[in-house]
Amino acid sequence: MNVRGRIKGQRALPLDLLDTRLLAAVLSAADDAIVITEAEPLDGPHPRIVYANEGYCRMTGYSLNEVLGQSPRLCQGKGTDRASLDRIRRKLETWTPFREEVLNYRKDGTPFWVELSVRPLADETGWFTHWVSVQRDITDRRRTMQELEKRARDLEEAHRLAKLGGWTWDATTGLFEFSQEMLAMFGMNPARPVFPWQEIVPTIDPDDVRSVIATFTKIMQFGESTSYEFRIIVDGDHARTVWGYGHPERNPSGEIIGVRGLCQDVTERRSAERHLLWNATHDQATGLLNIDGLRSQAPCLFAKAKKQSSAVMVGLVDLDNLKLVNDTLGHAVGDALIKEASQRLERALGSDALVARLGGDEFVFAGACGRAQTAREIRLHEIGDLLKEPFDYEGRQLDCSASIGVVVTEPEEPDLDILLRNADLAMYRAKEAGRGGYAFFSGELQEGIERRVAHLDLAKLAIGSKFVVPYFQPQVSLSSGAVLGYEALLRLSVGKKLMPPSAVEHAFESVELATRIGDEMRRRVLEQILQWRREGTPCRRVAINVSAAELLRRDYAERVLSAAQRADVDPSWLEIEVTEGVLLGRGAERCAETLTVLRSAGVGIALDDFGTGYASLTHLKSLPITKLKIDKGFIADITDDPHDAAIVRAVINLARAMELEVVAEGVENEKQAAFLRIFGCDAAQGFLFGQPAPGASIGSPDDNNSSLVVASGSA
Repeated sequence: MNVRGRIKGQRALPLDLLDTRLLAAVLSAADDAIVITEAEPLDGPHPRIVYANEGYCRMTGYSLNEVLGQSPRLCQGKGTDRASLDRIRRKLETWTPFREEVLNYRKDGTPFWVELSVRPLADETGWFTHWVSVQRDITDRRRTMQELEKRARDLEEAHRLAKLGGWTWDATTGLFEFSQEMLAMFGMNPARPVFPWQEIVPTIDPDDVRSVIATFTKIMQFGESTSYEFRIIVDGDHARTVWGYGHPERNPSGEIIGVRGLCQDVTERRSAERHLLWNATHDQATGLLNIDGLRSQAPCLFAKAKKQSSAVMVGLVDLDNLKLVNDTLGHAVGDALIKEASQRLERALGSDALVARLGGDEFVFAGACGRAQTAREIRLHEIGDLLKEPFDYEGRQLDCSASIGVVVTEPEEPDLDILLRNADLAMYRAKEAGRGGYAFFSGELQEGIERRVAHLDLAKLAIGSKFVVPYFQPQVSLSSGAVLGYEALLRLSVGKKLMPPSAVEHAFESVELATRIGDEMRRRVLEQILQWRREGTPCRRVAINVSAAELLRRDYAERVLSAAQRADVDPSWLEIEVTEGVLLGRGAERCAETLTVLRSAGVGIALDDFGTGYASLTHLKSLPITKLKIDKGFIADITDDPHDAAIVRAVINLARAMELEVVAEGVENEKQAAFLRIFGCDAAQGFLFGQPAPGASIGSPDDNNSSLVVASGSA
């Protein structure tokens, strides 16, 4: 996780490490469809497709040129389930990997079912930049399940109507009479259609004799029509499955005088149904359960654990090296590795546990476990050690290690989807700690999810209800004591509470929400500037602190300059503040372009919290920066810690050498201010000079060269 508590995305291998032709061939040969989209915006026009493999084009009927730049919603239609789309939207808003089944439509309008496996991808800074989606056509699987359901209904109706073999029993004589079809079915003498019960018993499987007698007794005692199944033995040892139906016959007074019934040989049908059911609930490559099979069998496992007063451990297993094996050695070797891993998991977990393959390199296991944490960890070590053993494939030693995310739960009506989601979060925690290990889901991870959702909800409420309020803190010249301007700090006015930006911290990770908050903050600040101007308060430079998510927008510079034009504020009066983090990663190039556009229009560029991140002198040289702001963490102990003092002095000297202005943040006492004056620092801000206050309470600056320093980010 990054410093903001944000779950980092799974990083892709750099393309320059792979032969691009090999990579293209692998992606092209993939049976599954693979799509990569931009991360934003979630609302219209929605994330655009930036890559699609041939599998996606084959599945949808669209050409590559037709899908590039389009939203994946291109394939949605009137039958697409709204609830599924809402679930997807919630996952996207929380940057959570997810699986979903959706009805899509091909280019020619034919519907097809697709299973989506979607994960966010992050750049080197940890900011999510894209979504990668692996899609599988599951139309046949869905059709199989529908056919099974329909077959069950049809079969029930057929049981009532079919008369393939008829029989009667006379209560007076105690004799049965079989039709010729019945005699052939049971392998009995066609010349003797009438016989006592004792001659039928040897044809029935011994394990089913009691149930047949009980069913017949039920018909006689309660007068109820009943259907049943049992096995018969034909030709000595050949078992057949027979469906039977019995109906009581009554005389005019209502007394039961016999039973009339039907029988049908359903051996082939039951075999076909078992085969269809197996295919629908199992992974074809490994023979393990698939997600549908896991869902169907999990309730029994939880019920058994509840009887035993045991807890249940659910684990998500992700093979660490499958992608590398597929890319370098081919899918045949990768398939062999998957089969080996599945067999090892079954051996490690035993017959009492459920083991399923979710697809790709992911497996799930579920089984009863003890209450002692030590015993659980020992079990996980055993699983991990067995998976880590080298796998020999045609003389090659392959690594079969895996990262495992585990959630332990009580077997009280568990929600399997929530358990899998939590195990998935724990698995990513295990990967972050180092591959080949395991991690347990904890309340900390759950709290992180809930906190993120709360932040997003509050941010949306604040934007929609116009709760965004700027508070202003003065900046002063250390040489003259004159007020040079103000930094406007974001506050949320909710009811009678004034909340800091940390209350919506995670909202700044969303390009959409960060942009909306930034737009609203900028609007309120510009309104205040106009009010000050009407009151005669001169101002020449106004700075706006921008979040990384905002700055990554291609239209950010245009939004800033357009807002200034609408407010009749000259761009040369503006200055924006950026933190060091936005200068790193693949987004750095776009940020640099945006800063250059703003600087060329006359906007000043300040580097905020200098020294706390990873910016290099190269960034100071290559980017159009005009001001450095020293982080308050270096100022707090400047009078007592010689190391902090040396760092501050070095930053000031660096700024002077590069002809940059320098401002110290967090100055709280005169002793700190005196040190900064000696070092030659230009300006400072902090509680020594005044606390943040509403714009209406701010008086006119001390001189005509005053400027306002305005921050809309998470200061």
